[in-house]
Amino acid sequence: MQEFNVSLADKPGELAEVASAVGDRGINILGCVGMGRSSASVTMVTDDEEATAKVLKEMGRDFDVNELILTNISNKPGALAEMATKLSDSGINIISFYIMKMEIDAADVALTTDNPSKTKEILGI
Repeated sequence: MQEFNVSLADKPGELAEVASAVGDRGINILGCVGMGRSSASVTMVTDDEEATAKVLKEMGRDFDVNELILTNISNKPGALAEMATKLSDSGINIISFYIMKMEIDAADVALTTDNPSKTKEILGI
């Protein structure tokens, strides 16, 4: 699975344009975060990576693609800290993090890091 980090101009309509182009092609956005502080961008996970890359290229958008690692953590206080500490203690930097699904006793999470293979090893994936 991959995430797409798409550069946006910091002005009204930018997110709407990208989301409309992706949706108009029948691509479902499964997870998304947008930031408009220092440099506007939207980061999204979709159900069709190839088609998403094609749409963004056709739009002339600058974007990066990163490997997204899927895992599960307990839904309890300290679970995120425990996972983040394991990675930090191993010198791994978390670049992005999503809660994809929250249940009573567990959460499905997705993250990107600066060392995907070592991350998978540490998390037992």
